[in-house]
Amino acid sequence: MPPIAVTGLGLVTALGAGVEENWRRLAAGESGIGPLRSPALLASGVTAGGEAAALQARDVRERTLEGVLLAAREALCQAGSVGAAGADRTVLVAGSSLAAAASSERFWRSWAADGPARADPRLLRSYDLERMLRELADALGAGAGALLVTNACAAGASSIALAADQIRIGRADRAIALGFDSLDVHTLAGFAALKALTADAIHPFAAGRSGMLLGDGFGALVLERPGASAARPVARLLGCGESSDAHHLTQPHPEGAGASLAMERALADAAIPAGDVDLVKVHATATPANDLAEYRALRRVFGERLVRLPLAAWKPALGHTLGGAGSVEAILAIQVLRHQYLPPTLGLAALDPEMGSLDLVPVGRPARVRVAMSNAFGFGGSNASLLFGEGGTP
Repeated sequence: MPPIAVTGLGLVTALGAGVEENWRRLAAGESGIGPLRSPALLASGVTAGGEAAALQARDVRERTLEGVLLAAREALCQAGSVGAAGADRTVLVAGSSLAAAASSERFWRSWAADGPARADPRLLRSYDLERMLRELADALGAGAGALLVTNACAAGASSIALAADQIRIGRADRAIALGFDSLDVHTLAGFAALKALTADAIHPFAAGRSGMLLGDGFGALVLERPGASAARPVARLLGCGESSDAHHLTQPHPEGAGASLAMERALADAAIPAGDVDLVKVHATATPANDLAEYRALRRVFGERLVRLPLAAWKPALGHTLGGAGSVEAILAIQVLRHQYLPPTLGLAALDPEMGSLDLVPVGRPARVRVAMSNAFGFGGSNASLLFGEGGTP
């Protein structure tokens, strides 16, 4: 596809509010993961994660809106005024894995307080997704419509791909692509029940990896048709690839078939060879099956070059932000392009024997990065891969 301009970025995570604060702390090798503070979250039985201190609201719906609006307004501020791309040519695309979490939390509170016989099932209908999208579209000046993507942990990346499609087919000149999820008691308890959460630290691709920890994550990107405004691009979106391997409800295809297909489609969409990629931001959940499948997919796409290719694994610093991960981590990959610096990967340990030698950036370092790939893989075999190129300086 013709490159699409990325003109604005916004970010809220456990590392802080704002793209520059997140980048400063990530580049310094800091982590936002620690003991959970909210009594509502601690009721899940999970005690650690990446809780965003910048968020003041406690209700899940209000907390989600707070985080989304903080990130989106930062991105729009950077992109500048709407200009040629007026509200009637601006579309909103939201990606979230937990878009209806407020309903389940309110129902859970009723269940816990009144017992299963008296819990009110009508609370499960209390979160009107269409109304929330309309509120966001109105607040952000997106008059060309609002779309929701909810394909598990690929949602944030898929929202960027769908936003690019809206521009490419001429339905919009500007798109606000959001990826977000807010911690809630139901999700924390669910991942604990799946035994996907580690009792230790997050160790990507390690022989003894035991799982992830979850985190708040809100990422926003403003995408524009080149020439739609005077805003200077901070990066260019070169290509997008998606797939669905549908191998299992929670487990990936063991050979990473869907993940490799998404990467290959992104490369084909951008019309560039795998050898032109200078960095891969890996999904790296640090769960046994997922990391191995991802490694096999990377090996299929990049071959012998994989041992020399820098791989960025940032969940040890952020937590797994679920539906937000594809946007949050893509924004940080764009920051690598802007600053020409690779932040260190935290939590590194002896690699899985099958993986041999990989460059997981144990120590932060300057690097020449012209093209960055950002991957997000989710439950149900949802896969999305994005390719970004340089577009400006910080």
